[in-house]
Amino acid sequence: MKHGRSTRLTLSPITTAALLVTASLLHAGCATGAGGGMPSAGGLSREEAVGTWSLTDSDNELFNVIVAPDGSAVDTYWKGPDGAKGERGRWELVNGCLDIRYSSGWRDLISRRTLGYRKLGYPPGLAKGSGPQDQPENDGGAVKVMGDRLPFVGIWTVPSGGETTQYEVTLALRSDGMAMKTCDSFDSGTWRVSDGVATIVWADGWRSTLERADSEEWFYRVWRPGMPPTDMPTASGKVRKVVR
Repeated sequence: MKHGRSTRLTLSPITTAALLVTASLLHAGCATGAGGGMPSAGGLSREEAVGTWSLTDSDNELFNVIVAPDGSAVDTYWKGPDGAKGERGRWELVNGCLDIRYSSGWRDLISRRTLGYRKLGYPPGLAKGSGPQDQPENDGGAVKVMGDRLPFVGIWTVPSGGETTQYEVTLALRSDGMAMKTCDSFDSGTWRVSDGVATIVWADGWRSTLERADSEEWFYRVWRPGMPPTDMPTASGKVRKVVR
């Protein structure tokens, strides 16, 4: 999916290798007739379509898309005009393919093949309900996110770290451990999970954590540069995950 613009961040070697291996195994289109190659292993079920996917754009940079049961979709593609706020979209199953259409006009088609999944990305301009173009803008593997990072991947609205003015900041957490936020000039970072807590280290020296408070609520803490995590956080509060 997306334009082939220059990237601000690159995939880790492990992530790149995993997706390239997956992509090398896949050479087929959706049941609509796009592409060719190995025979389809059957169309996706609704249960199979729902979840968090790892895809790559035209620059081979990873992004995630969260496909919700209600038909909505949210991605972590932060090279668009809204940055870390990502993109919103809708999805449906068409001829056995997961068809995701974003507010930007881009469209991703994910199909299940004999070995894994394939993603075809198409630029804006297709009429709603039309079949895919003969040649997609990009073509690669699709992998469902699993493991302890899964609950954290996505777009989050959190309190800022400001001591005098409280406002909300949007964070995007990708499954490859990269992070982006909507404030400050040094807006990138990395994150990891340990004992159910995601710790984010930002390029500007700020540090934050994200953890589940109970079955439905999440809690966020943030520390100014130079403060040890044993000190009282600069700001904290309940946060919400963007689902549509």
